[in-house]
Amino acid sequence: MTSDGHAITRLNRLLESGRGTSAQIRLLVSELPRRPDLELALAICLALLDREPAVYPRAAARWGSRFALERNLPLVDAQLALAALAVLPGNGGRAGAEALIDLAARYGLRRVDQLLSEWIERRGLAT
Repeated sequence: MTSDGHAITRLNRLLESGRGTSAQIRLLVSELPRRPDLELALAICLALLDREPAVYPRAAARWGSRFALERNLPLVDAQLALAALAVLPGNGGRAGAEALIDLAARYGLRRVDQLLSEWIERRGLAT
């Protein structure tokens, strides 16, 4: 395995474990040969929300913009994605996650359902 593959493996393990600091996450991301795909980028964004909430708004805006551009979202869906990301940290976290799950499914992001469902569980937002 190349060192590039090793970095992505370590990053995935760190994110799945729920351990590690935002600095460790950033270090592993900096070792990647290219920017992470949208699903991994969302996992990173959620990890930053849990570990360093002050940087989440910028990370969320960046992810939402990438999602809109890379998946060619119409304006209404781009607005919905950004609004859903904006409410994740607050009382609307579950509704935001569910909106993102729906949008991601419509635009072919398969892992987002599992990622956000697990995030809902960890946050105690499941019904």
